[in-house]
Amino acid sequence: MSAPAGHLVAYPLGMQRDPDELFCPTCTSYAHPFLDACPVCGMARTSLYEAATAAPSQGLASLPSNPRVAQDVSEVVLRYFIKLNSASPTANLREGLVSVADALSYRVSVGGDPGAGANHGHVEIGVANVVIRERNPARERVRFPLEAILAISPAVKGRRTDTWAGLVFGELRTAAALPPLDGDLIIAHAAPGGVVRVALANRSGLLAPRARPDHYALLARWLGIVAAGMAEQRWMDVGPDRHAHELGLMAAPPEGGTGPGDDAPATGQPTVVEAMRLLEELRSAGLVSDDEYAAKRREILDRI
Repeated sequence: MSAPAGHLVAYPLGMQRDPDELFCPTCTSYAHPFLDACPVCGMARTSLYEAATAAPSQGLASLPSNPRVAQDVSEVVLRYFIKLNSASPTANLREGLVSVADALSYRVSVGGDPGAGANHGHVEIGVANVVIRERNPARERVRFPLEAILAISPAVKGRRTDTWAGLVFGELRTAAALPPLDGDLIIAHAAPGGVVRVALANRSGLLAPRARPDHYALLARWLGIVAAGMAEQRWMDVGPDRHAHELGLMAAPPEGGTGPGDDAPATGQPTVVEAMRLLEELRSAGLVSDDEYAAKRREILDRI
């Protein structure tokens, strides 16, 4: 479906979304659709929380197929596949960008501790998660669900590395409490212990001559668009209140709240989705072995 450049795209359910709505006009960072201000620079923005409460489908899940997005991604995929001496770019744009992201090495820092970082990290963009791992030695640095991404900031270098205005959602205002984190790309996501930031950078020419600075900007934009679509799917599954609670934006879902998540069993047993998310968190924290993870996953799926 084509549309004039710079104009909105109509989706089957009648919702219209411009991809640029997801990104701060001041610092170009992605911000979760529920936030009232850009977490990186503090610029006020329109939250979709009330709109999602009234009509959960906002058309965000359709954004990756937007012609403008597809054109941007196809251009960068082609350029990097040529630079990486690949035979040809894949016809699937998502797979192409995923392959490019994973093919390049990054300096990685997780949680603001440069000493705990790695100089040869790799980014794997899965169907539901982002995984950052090292290959030598082989270990996983961090894993988080796409819908848990709160902000993505490209080209943080050149601005204040400690810029972080905090989360703004309704009456909630969380001030900056995170340590400085330098990098060309910063990804902040909700975790059980609060907000965690991951920094990716091209220090000491690790990527040269195979990468260009716009790689980070395109990766940030693509991840932001996909994350917004996944966030929409999440709040459609469990309701906006529960999704906001999962992100740390609400203390707890209000009693009698509306949304699919309110149909959870009254026995206190978590839903299948909640159980799977908890299992993923335990695995990421190294609290369950691969065998335990596989067995428990089968047990949860057997409940469907």
